[in-house]
Amino acid sequence: MINENRLSEVISKDVTLRLVEPHIYSIHSTDETASGYDKWGLAYELVACNRFYNRLVWGYWPSEYYGFSRMALNASTDGWVLDAGCGSLAFTARTYLNYSNRPVILMDNSIKMLTLAKSRLINQNGKIPDNIVFLHADILQLPFKPNSFGTIISLNVLHAIPNPKTMLQELSNVLIEEGSMSFSTLVENSRFADKYLHKLGDAGALFPRSASQLFSVFDELDISIKNSFKGNLVFINHGI
Repeated sequence: MINENRLSEVISKDVTLRLVEPHIYSIHSTDETASGYDKWGLAYELVACNRFYNRLVWGYWPSEYYGFSRMALNASTDGWVLDAGCGSLAFTARTYLNYSNRPVILMDNSIKMLTLAKSRLINQNGKIPDNIVFLHADILQLPFKPNSFGTIISLNVLHAIPNPKTMLQELSNVLIEEGSMSFSTLVENSRFADKYLHKLGDAGALFPRSASQLFSVFDELDISIKNSFKGNLVFINHGI
């Protein structure tokens, strides 16, 4: 089991960890944060994680996350793995249960999502794998030392961030020189769902943008990427 001593390899020296419950640590003094997914959590589990909803509305099958995340994990053998904004692991629990090569930090700014994720792993596996730990922290203010992670995965987070440049700068800072980053995010893609994307934006659930607007942020930060589309979802890789 990954404990505070092991986490000190990647956690900044000025950060104090608090054990929330077994396997879950927090850098915050309380469990209360401004995470939007604390408000949307139940709806996210019931609707946004539904495979038919994602196929009919957004144009992809959630099962596609398995191959994408497996590819990301296997692209490197160096450094820790960070899942930045892991959510409830609705799409990736099987990925992490089948991966034991490196230590993995599953990070989210919602305690509710982390407890759901922990329960999901226990329900499917009977226990939390020894190479996995959960961390309650903010993706826009990462608590890690520079050059700590060989692999960073962040699924469906970019569309929930008003300023993706800040997020990408934070993640790039903690990535080792030859490391890789993998993202998925919803974007406009000239489909009927574009209107729904903007309705969700009006409701404060996400921040709609076009693929070109998003890719320009990567260009501005000189982060080379490859991408592929599945309906309104774009998969993005750097360093793979």
